Amino acid sequence: MSRLLISFLVLLMMLSSCYYGAMQGAHTLGENHLTVTGGVTLPAYFSAESKSEAEDSRIDFLQVYPSISVATGATDRIDLGASSFGYGVGPFIKYNLMHPSNPTAISALLNMNYIIPMQVMLPRLSLCAGHRFDRDLEIFIGCDAGYGPDLANIPKTDDGGHDWDLVKNSFFSCIRTGCSYELRGQGSPNANRSYIPESILFQFSFPLDLTRGMVLVGLAVTD
Repeated sequence: MSRLLISFLVLLMMLSSCYYGAMQGAHTLGENHLTVTGGVTLPAYFSAESKSEAEDSRIDFLQVYPSISVATGATDRIDLGASSFGYGVGPFIKYNLMHPSNPTAISALLNMNYIIPMQVMLPRLSLCAGHRFDRDLEIFIGCDAGYGPDLANIPKTDDGGHDWDLVKNSFFSCIRTGCSYELRGQGSPNANRSYIPESILFQFSFPLDLTRGMVLVGLAVTD
């Protein structure tokens, strides 16, 4: 990748602002398979009143945010990479407990994220189970949990910025479910069409630790 592209990816990582819902299914990539995934997540409150109160108080307040990850298959069952969430950047490792040829996958993902404004680490563990119903479509469900700065409740400074000195640590967790569809899978008519993304992912994440009811809708594109 060019230096310009690498700089752009790092910038997107630094701009990512939330930490609910790893944008990945359960299956691993396969040995020597390199991918770049970009995504966006949109919070949807269950009521207009909750959204308005969250914006005014900054309590359980989540915004639309981008995300990006770079990953490679170290083996058929292990992925290594780096991703962004929660105002930080960090490495991750993902392990598939099932044999790669099995259409069902059960995986564990550990992410160590460095929160840049606070200069602290935020670990996240994601457990996910998924099944490929055909060559291209995977349906998955997972649970994410971690501990670190409460980035959904960042106090404001007098000038409207973030007061990072007052951010408290807390546990966070969510349930997520979605699907991933390969557009350029092996044997696909699009296999050699480089202008088509490799795959797309769509998921819903449900935070379990917030007092306001909401769902996070995520869309990711992998190349």
